[in-house]
Amino acid sequence: KNLEAKLDLCEKAEKLDELDDIVTAFNTLQEYHDKWREVGPVPNDKKEELWQRFKEATRVINKKHQEHFKELRKQQNDNLEAKQKLCEKAEEIAEMEIDTHKDWNHYTREILDLQKEWRKIGFAPKKHNNKIYRRFRKACDRFFARKRVFYTQHKEWQENNLQKKQEFAERAEELKESDDLE
Repeated sequence: KNLEAKLDLCEKAEKLDELDDIVTAFNTLQEYHDKWREVGPVPNDKKEELWQRFKEATRVINKKHQEHFKELRKQQNDNLEAKQKLCEKAEEIAEMEIDTHKDWNHYTREILDLQKEWRKIGFAPKKHNNKIYRRFRKACDRFFARKRVFYTQHKEWQENNLQKKQEFAERAEELKESDDLE
């Protein structure tokens, strides 16, 4: 009975190699190890052979699991690098002297494109993820704060010009009725 149970565990462990989700396969393998320990002894002449078979299935899954996380770390480091470049671009734009409506529109589109690109990039390593996000967010916030100041000042300037033009129009109306040609 124990021999059959351990043979079954060997077969199940070997089939884990076919799963696409290596994390699930690894966790399932851990459950199989617990069950292996719970099953009683097997005949001595089958003991080593069975253990080697189970150990080989374990080695295959463990290797895939390690490679998966190695690749994940590499991908996260690549993501961090890409996000750092986006931060540099956003910081550069946030510090530019922009003084025309056309330029503000152009650079606003650039910042929005950087934000779209940011969302497409996956996570950075956990210890850097929040820090790099705050850096990017700070640059974007600085850009939009400067834009608000520009348009607030621009609106004041426009209102001031409107006021002056209205005064000129009123004065012109007064002069239109006047007989004094000078």
